[in-house]
Amino acid sequence: MNHMSELTTPMTLTADTDTDTDTDNQSDSYSATYFDALYSDSTDPWQYQTRWYEKRKRDMCLAVLPQAQYGNAIELGCGNGVFSELLARRCQALTCIDGNHHAVQLASQRLAAFSHVRVIQGTIPNALFTFKEAFLGSDPSSDHPLVNQPPFDLVVISEILYYLSPDEIDAVTTWIGQNLAIGGTLLCCHWRYPIDGFVMTGDTVHQRLHQAFNLAKRGTNNKSAQQVAFSHQSEIIDTDFLLDVWQNTSNSVAMQENLI
Repeated sequence: MNHMSELTTPMTLTADTDTDTDTDNQSDSYSATYFDALYSDSTDPWQYQTRWYEKRKRDMCLAVLPQAQYGNAIELGCGNGVFSELLARRCQALTCIDGNHHAVQLASQRLAAFSHVRVIQGTIPNALFTFKEAFLGSDPSSDHPLVNQPPFDLVVISEILYYLSPDEIDAVTTWIGQNLAIGGTLLCCHWRYPIDGFVMTGDTVHQRLHQAFNLAKRGTNNKSAQQVAFSHQSEIIDTDFLLDVWQNTSNSVAMQENLI
């Protein structure tokens, strides 16, 4: 399920990736070998382009976004870029990250016509803390503005967090708390069934997300907790997947449209 004109060649972040790690030692974390095997047999291992299930899920994700357009967006775990292509039409700037080099090549090809999209190879969560340096080191003569840097108006996380360890998920939520812009949107969507070789499921992942972002609602006075207390805008509990949307604002869509 996991879920550019001059930027056709993907930017690779080598500092954050250890591709030689034994899969047996990563049963609850990212495994390069696991994804290499998937992409070695197919350019679309989860059948994003052919399954109605996948199209329906993408349409639902796009429909619940509380804003029609976003300035600066980032997608964690872009895969072969099928959903990224749709997001690109809703964003002025989009950064797509994936840990697998096959997926990054496919996404780069798919998104080649979108000059405002950057595709990066890097392992989550480490890539989140290092990709800014990669952008700063890019060609200063490029016509592409370096707008693909934090803070982000939209963060999309689809079908990736259950491949990480609990500590890595906590690192991602910490990063989101620090890098989601005021008024920004966080969308998370995950498959609910067990995945062979990995500990986390969509249910356990989203439980952890609710714990991370709803701390203020439990009355804590911890200032650091207040910084990651977002408004829970939407929740879809599908039999097959969970979809949650948070906003870094207390204004609902109706409020934003001056209906209330």
